[in-house]
Amino acid sequence: MLEQIKDAFQRHKMQKLVALLSSMILWFFVMDTQNPTINGSYSVPITMTNTPSGFKAVYMEQDIRVKLSAPRSYFVDYGVNNIRAFANLQNYSAEGEYEIPVEASFPKGFELESVAPATIHVQLDPFIEKQMAAEVIITGAPAVNTVVRELEKSSANLTLIGPKTAVNEVKRVIGYIGLNNNAETFDILVPMTAIDGDGREVHGVRVAPSVITVTVHVASEIQEKSVPVTADVSVPEGREISELIINPDTVTITGREEILSSIDSIKTEPLNFNVNAKTFTGKLKLDLPDGVTAIPNEIDITCEFKE
Repeated sequence: MLEQIKDAFQRHKMQKLVALLSSMILWFFVMDTQNPTINGSYSVPITMTNTPSGFKAVYMEQDIRVKLSAPRSYFVDYGVNNIRAFANLQNYSAEGEYEIPVEASFPKGFELESVAPATIHVQLDPFIEKQMAAEVIITGAPAVNTVVRELEKSSANLTLIGPKTAVNEVKRVIGYIGLNNNAETFDILVPMTAIDGDGREVHGVRVAPSVITVTVHVASEIQEKSVPVTADVSVPEGREISELIINPDTVTITGREEILSSIDSIKTEPLNFNVNAKTFTGKLKLDLPDGVTAIPNEIDITCEFKE
């Protein structure tokens, strides 16, 4: 039995070899017909590799069109997540603008036909630090008859950290404090924001510290002040005062700060003497501006003339 099987394999060897080769050629032909090589394109985001330390790669965000060729089944098996486009910055280490070739990576079995664009414009922007004053802006109002006397900031100056071009866009670093009828001094945490000349936030710049503590000193708007008293005496023609006693000669006045700041002394109401009068002793009221009160509001005065 074994001899018969062996004999069957050894007969017609050439015909069998030709049939095998024909079958293989036919198989490859059919497979190539059913799975032809085709072209396909992928739109993928550009990424930077090997960005030098201390720099930011600045470029216009764009997608790269990667054109590949491969058997049709490869495009079925692999998707856009397997394709990458990148610009290699390994050989660039100085501040400036460069045209960097775009490269692509893809699974084995694909062939690269083209990438578009073939290069990308990249600016290497160095990271820098810059000092800038912290500016606090108040909105709203405190309680009636109170004012904000002082803003005490935990940090008067802040540090800007970021790419040089972005840091140089910053014109102010501001924070806002909202008042809501506050009547007493209080502390508040204030986030600080870097803005440009148009008042827009500058992104990509870190402010350190990003939050400061501000003590808002709220005080009464009504202030007190001690001022001297002067007598408004009309001296008759040809007469001369020998003695003038004012008691008290200073008084405490009360009013709004902006009014008190311009007052250096307070006069009495006018005192008019009779031409033949020799002396006057009595009380005179103070001539007070609107919005100002005094303690006391009248004084004792003694005025004598020479004979």
